[in-house]
Amino acid sequence: MLIQYMADIEPNSLFTVNAISLAAFAIAFFCIWLKQRDRTYWLYWVAANAVLSVGFIIFVVIDRSQMLQLILVNVVLATGIALRWQAIRSFFYRKNYIEINFLIILIVLLPYLFSSYLTNGFIFGFVNLIFLVEIILVLRELVRPNGETLPSRWGLAIAYSLVAAAFVARVIQGWVTSPANMKLLPNDGLLAVILLVMSIHIVASGAFAISMAYERGISELKQMALLDPLTGLYNRRAFELTLAERDPADGSLALILLDIDHFKRINDQFGHAAGDIALQRFANILMTIFRKKDFIARIGGEEFAVLLPDTTMNEAYEFAERVRKTAENDAFEHSDGIVRLTISAGVCQAATDVTSFSDMTQKADISLYIAKNNGRNRVEIFAT
Repeated sequence: MLIQYMADIEPNSLFTVNAISLAAFAIAFFCIWLKQRDRTYWLYWVAANAVLSVGFIIFVVIDRSQMLQLILVNVVLATGIALRWQAIRSFFYRKNYIEINFLIILIVLLPYLFSSYLTNGFIFGFVNLIFLVEIILVLRELVRPNGETLPSRWGLAIAYSLVAAAFVARVIQGWVTSPANMKLLPNDGLLAVILLVMSIHIVASGAFAISMAYERGISELKQMALLDPLTGLYNRRAFELTLAERDPADGSLALILLDIDHFKRINDQFGHAAGDIALQRFANILMTIFRKKDFIARIGGEEFAVLLPDTTMNEAYEFAERVRKTAENDAFEHSDGIVRLTISAGVCQAATDVTSFSDMTQKADISLYIAKNNGRNRVEIFAT
């Protein structure tokens, strides 16, 4: 019934509406790119929507019974979908393969080269199969895990799934149900239904693409709020939030507090620029020595903390010693001379008698105080 009803709708009207919608989103994406010029995926989305918009306009003005004119519009549509695939890959920081775009275009041209040996139904089904493969490539990028929580990606996946279903219907129409005298592009009710599906897809995909980028932006802002801008390590707030998620009685958890010795002297003697370099170099030492599962934070001016899961007291001590020795040997030249660092560290282990992380932190702090009181440039373990 729906297909019969849609057969009375003029396809050119739907082609025009879709072209206008695509052009509107291309403009919207371009305006967003003007504010985020480092995000190249916006340009891919601009190009994709602009090309697809041109493709729909061409559908309106051409004679859809002429093969050469259909070849032109199908190449344009294949290019537009390929650019959307590139946009999604770019959004998820994956490598782009521009050469695949050219391969897809060549494959679209293949059935036309052998049109004298093939039926119109076969050519029609083959071209729509290529479009379907392109949509599946887009869907694959959307469902692949990448460590981000972006709910809108699933809305975008549903929007592309609608188009995939439409192309499946077109492949079946060309290869299974096509009459012997089928046109290269049948002007029937199914065409109008698919154009209506395209209209829904264009609006949904554009909205969800913007929403997905917004979700990432919020996530990045939250992440930035937990990072120390100078060293790139987590800050005190992130450290405290991580402590809140842990069990203070977990005996497999160790804590190291580290402090750069006489840091004020470095600032006074060499200047704050040298002090900043010293902090950055020490942060790099920490990131080099500790494991991915360890949590490293700058919790004060020259104070650092490391949470080590699944780590014994002796292992934590060895880590701290490696840091101490590496820092001691990491002198660097500055305009006013050679800057040398030493660090003091205190190590503590979570235990059943530890009732809170403030208790655990206090014990590590006591160990750090002992290290400083005993001459600095040393590591001390909290002894119960």
